[in-house]
Amino acid sequence: MADGAAITSSPASARLEALKAAVGGFGPGAATARVRLGLPELDQALGGGLVQGALHEIASIDGSAAATGFAAFLLGRLVKASQRPVLWTPGADIYAPGLARYGLSPNRVLLADFRRPQALLRALEEGLRCPGLAAVLGEIEEIDLTASRRLQLAAETGGIACLLLRRGPSRNPTAAVTRWQVWSANAQGAKPRWRVSLLRCRGGRTGDWLLEGCRETGGITVAAALGDRPAQDRVAAR
Repeated sequence: MADGAAITSSPASARLEALKAAVGGFGPGAATARVRLGLPELDQALGGGLVQGALHEIASIDGSAAATGFAAFLLGRLVKASQRPVLWTPGADIYAPGLARYGLSPNRVLLADFRRPQALLRALEEGLRCPGLAAVLGEIEEIDLTASRRLQLAAETGGIACLLLRRGPSRNPTAAVTRWQVWSANAQGAKPRWRVSLLRCRGGRTGDWLLEGCRETGGITVAAALGDRPAQDRVAAR
């Protein structure tokens, strides 16, 4: 697909709905199928589960592998629901056994190495148009609002989830339907723990949770609820 490629021609009503989606809204007929995460507290906050045809942003706050583990957990649930593989790019530094710990089987992951941001974004858009995928994930430092709207529109049109894994909070607004911040909450010698904040959720509510992983089973549980606070209060506190 060439840079700046337009949406293919369609009836006027369909083009209108695509335009509404491109400016950040959900029009009638939008892809709103949800996948339950198996964690009632998170599923309730999400309005019944993670929306499949949508853009989701996950930010690593402390530079640890916690956000990668949380992303693998989300992808694992999407794979389980559809029995289709996921595209992960760039995938040069992926540790396969680590993915399996959190429910994402390595043989369900297609790795692609696109280091240039524009090439990576094109690969994500193309992946979102592939009905053989459950989801796509891109590790990216920064993305502007226009590019994120293109991904949201492609995700909604294809009914495929798009995850953006970032190092540090975004400096720019995006069209993501959910925005997460994740960092490690491990104690010495304890099971892996992550503190997860849902800062934005269209059609749901924000919240904070402490999640605990099991290395043996790949399961995730909510160790303790941290309580709901307005998103701006949580950001200001960091």
